[in-house]
Amino acid sequence: MRVDYTQGAELTPTVYQNIGYTDFSQDWAIENSTLTESQTTAPDGTTPVYELTENTSTSRHRLYRGFPNIMTLVVGQDYTVSAYVKKVSSGRFFLINSSALNGIKGFLNLDTGVATLTNGTGTISVTDEGGGWYRLSVTAQATSTNGFVYMQLQNAQTDSNYTGTGASMLIYGPQLEEGTTASDFVENTTGSPKFITGATYGPRVPMILVEPSATNSFLYSQPTSALAFGNSATKTFNDAIAPNGEIEAFRITHNGASGSVNFRATSSITFGSDSMVLSVWAKAGSGGNNYFTWSFQNLGGAVVRAGFKLEGDGETQLITSGNGGHTLQIETYPDGWYRCIIIGNTQSSGTTTQFLYTVSGYNESSSIAGGSVLLWGFQVETGSVATSYIPTSGSTAQRAADDLVISGGDFTDFYNASEGTWYCEAVPKGNDGSENYTFILEYGTANTDRVGFFYYVADGSLSVTGFNSNSQYYNQTKLGDSTNQLARLSYSYESGNHKSAINGTSDSDTDTVVPPANQLKLGKRIVGTNGSLVGHIKRVLFWPYSSDRL
Repeated sequence: MRVDYTQGAELTPTVYQNIGYTDFSQDWAIENSTLTESQTTAPDGTTPVYELTENTSTSRHRLYRGFPNIMTLVVGQDYTVSAYVKKVSSGRFFLINSSALNGIKGFLNLDTGVATLTNGTGTISVTDEGGGWYRLSVTAQATSTNGFVYMQLQNAQTDSNYTGTGASMLIYGPQLEEGTTASDFVENTTGSPKFITGATYGPRVPMILVEPSATNSFLYSQPTSALAFGNSATKTFNDAIAPNGEIEAFRITHNGASGSVNFRATSSITFGSDSMVLSVWAKAGSGGNNYFTWSFQNLGGAVVRAGFKLEGDGETQLITSGNGGHTLQIETYPDGWYRCIIIGNTQSSGTTTQFLYTVSGYNESSSIAGGSVLLWGFQVETGSVATSYIPTSGSTAQRAADDLVISGGDFTDFYNASEGTWYCEAVPKGNDGSENYTFILEYGTANTDRVGFFYYVADGSLSVTGFNSNSQYYNQTKLGDSTNQLARLSYSYESGNHKSAINGTSDSDTDTVVPPANQLKLGKRIVGTNGSLVGHIKRVLFWPYSSDRL
């Protein structure tokens, strides 16, 4: 059994931009000041921003919003208020004050950029955004459900009345959000809260990695001096930490010479006519490089060139398609790594594969001197899914299939032949290319007597199916696309009462059959080797009672 760490089912809270009308067009009050549009560029490159100008009265000079116009706060919850500010006049301070957040007051000296917390229990932070802009944020726990957010000019590091002289400042991007960190500003031109981040899978949790046997046909998963290099690339072996935590990443750097910026890897790889999967991990290196392109020759000698964008969620582009269709995939990994994947037909034997990188787009001719990319874990395998890394060093290498079986007394000791309930959580990824369906789990005695949780490759749907004496007695209709998503399946049985549920959708039947069973297989079928799962299994539970008694 191999335990792998992948995304689990723990959800992080949804975070909102709780300030509406961030353009100050509605629901903001202005005291002893004027607010006008300015075409000065904001830190994110947009316009307009807004200039707050004090009048000459002796009072406070500010704009504010009440929490009833934003949301009802949760007492004891951490909140962060932030805004961008830029000096226009000297001798002034920018103050963020919230009566609902323990009366917190944070000052920013617009001449020096120094921030100070003068009231309330909380924290203050300031970041230099460039071009004279600062972002000031204050964090504190809510001490009441209602209150105000004030943003104002001050002539000193104190919240008090003063006589204005017409001084002003630029302000942009007010934001109130749950938590202790100011997220990227989210514009909100409505009166309702707006998502900053939705609920997402949280901490990485261990799951069983289940895969069929696979062979890496690329002879050097880690590049060596035995491979040829282009005339404008500098190679550096073992230059950085790879996704496996070891210092094994290989760096290609554009050294300023003319010509294509590439690294050519030539090896005698024998391919069949079946679909092949080429994969490698890549990471943007120095010089601002954030693109990686990979080209090879497919059947008939036509060139396939695929581009991968190594930032954000990653993007792909098929630049040259060759003689057939190819599917591109990109997977995100920690620390800025991406797994770049090409699926389709390749050359039948002896291929030259070029690994080209660019710094400003998918066209490799746009490279600049000093730009680099990190690479690790080259792999070429038969099938339609990129499996886990198989290292090679001068010859092909094979990884054995995962064989996860509970049988004999280990199975019959907990199994109840008359009634019971199974529950499983899994993340199916695909299959080994040999069948149109794979098995998340199956239990029974033989191919004729079995119950299985199925994943169908063509549409990513799921099913719970039961056979007795080779006759199907139970089948829940296929449901949903669960590829690369956490799937939850259950099956409860007793004579005359069969129930199942797939991701919350239930089904039932009154058949009296309860097939015999003496073994459980995870990620494969009871008999045969085809249909092996490629994916993760998080949890398998069994109760020796039907669901009606749980």
